[in-house]
Amino acid sequence: IARGHEERLERVIGHLVQNAIDASPTGGRVWISLERCNDKAAVEVGDTGHGMTQEFIQDRLFKPFQSTKDSGMGIGAYESAQYIRELGGDMQVESELGKGTCITLTLPLFVIRTTSDLHEQEPA
Repeated sequence: IARGHEERLERVIGHLVQNAIDASPTGGRVWISLERCNDKAAVEVGDTGHGMTQEFIQDRLFKPFQSTKDSGMGIGAYESAQYIRELGGDMQVESELGKGTCITLTLPLFVIRTTSDLHEQEPA
């Protein structure tokens, strides 16, 4: 099990999916995958959209009030990354202009041995 508030995690993943949809042209692809990598869960959201420059990724993507879109406040990626880091996770971005973007969100997994252990989680 990954630790985190269900609604906030849903909002983070929903934000990534909506950004992928917004970045993709008509007929483009958006995908989501989930896998376990040792003691972590990895959620990958990718698209065949317009992509981002490495400069934007490094200097602006996870900063507040920065966006590649004409609308919105540019705080979704910032808030998402902050929350994932609070949970001990990470967000990695691979993007190429004209080809698309893939964002991988990783979260540590915890083992729940009994229902009474729900509040006393140990690393997976």
